[in-house]
Amino acid sequence: MLSALRLLIALLLTQTPAFAKEIALPVPPESVGLSSPRLQHISRLIDRHIDEKKIAGAVVLVARKGEIAYFREAGQAGTDQAMQKDTIFRVVSMTKPLTSVATMLLYEEGKLLLSDPVSKYIPEFKDPKVLEMQPPGSASEYKLVPAKREITIRDLLSHTSGLLYLFPNNYYHERNRQLVVDFYKEAGITDGFCRPNETIGDMVKRLARLPLYQHPGELWEYSLASDVLGYLVEVVSGMPFDRFMQQRIFDPLKMHDSHFYLPKEKMHRLASVWKSDWQGSLAPAPDKMLDGDLALCPSDALALSGKYLTGGANVLSTAHDYYRFAQMLLNKGELDGVRLLSRKTVELMTATNHIGHFDADFLHGPGWKFGLGFAIQQDREHDVDSGDPGVFEWAGIYSTRFSINPKEETITIFLSQTSPFNLHFGLWDTLLVLTNSAIID
Repeated sequence: MLSALRLLIALLLTQTPAFAKEIALPVPPESVGLSSPRLQHISRLIDRHIDEKKIAGAVVLVARKGEIAYFREAGQAGTDQAMQKDTIFRVVSMTKPLTSVATMLLYEEGKLLLSDPVSKYIPEFKDPKVLEMQPPGSASEYKLVPAKREITIRDLLSHTSGLLYLFPNNYYHERNRQLVVDFYKEAGITDGFCRPNETIGDMVKRLARLPLYQHPGELWEYSLASDVLGYLVEVVSGMPFDRFMQQRIFDPLKMHDSHFYLPKEKMHRLASVWKSDWQGSLAPAPDKMLDGDLALCPSDALALSGKYLTGGANVLSTAHDYYRFAQMLLNKGELDGVRLLSRKTVELMTATNHIGHFDADFLHGPGWKFGLGFAIQQDREHDVDSGDPGVFEWAGIYSTRFSINPKEETITIFLSQTSPFNLHFGLWDTLLVLTNSAIID
């Protein structure tokens, strides 16, 4: 009996944990031109924010030259759940770059053009109208006028479609915006949260019939455009959106923990959302904090396909899974011998400004432009903390963010689950400073 017990212990000690088999373990930072002592500033930054009860926990990953050099979990994922490297997060609007890649896969197959009107695939978008304010004293406060042109697929990818989100109305108070949002609310449009017994296609078709905020191509405005793209991918591919993503992106990139609805056996790995005032008051957020939980809609979270599949906010993922997606982009469309996109298409998405003189200023500021699914830093004159011209990135409303620096071949991923999201901007900016400051070659 004793011999058998010793054998069992020996076997257990030699087994590699299942998660370790699935991920690339960090290399010595110095082997990729990063400083180990300097990277520890990141650990101290995150730990300080946890100690001050600004965030409950986080996972941070830094990679350079194709290798992970820093990968650390800290704090709590839930009230009785420690954060782990394989904790699953609602990456929310970090879904949008995934949806943009899905769209460009169809573009590279010749199934659509960026110049195509959206109405070619979703007829409800034909002949859009724009809400136009009237002078004081007019018989009506506004009128609906024909759009100068139709919305194109490029407009959706670059957020120049004239569509809106509802939640920015809490920050901006222009009367014409409020009127369009009122139309949205009356029609049951949401910011990506599901409505019972309907699909994303049902919502998109209602949205298509509503007035636009601005004429297509005449303003950069963060919006529901990516939700429309998700449905467009369904129409063009003939596949449910989540199945397309699984077969064309998640499986080829070995993103084994990326889902639209979590399998039941992974539910215990899902991080809770925390509400923070950034002053020391931190608690698990109410279930209905944002009119629904993007991870649990519907609540059983069992089936693949046939549910409310948003292209703007629905994906759940891990730091390592999202790193593989980001590394594919940094590699100009290829990872581990699998090519998703051509170099030219990745450059079109991540290195080309598609919004002219406008700034992509919702999560950023002057000097940031927008490609096809990504904010792009154009210079260092306006925003000196974030790195080099050519950096591209995006974020999510539950305090998730990623950044890719092609010049330095670095990837930085920060995943937390904290609301409101705007309070973590200083933390994110500092994290990028620390990543850049760790470069020693």
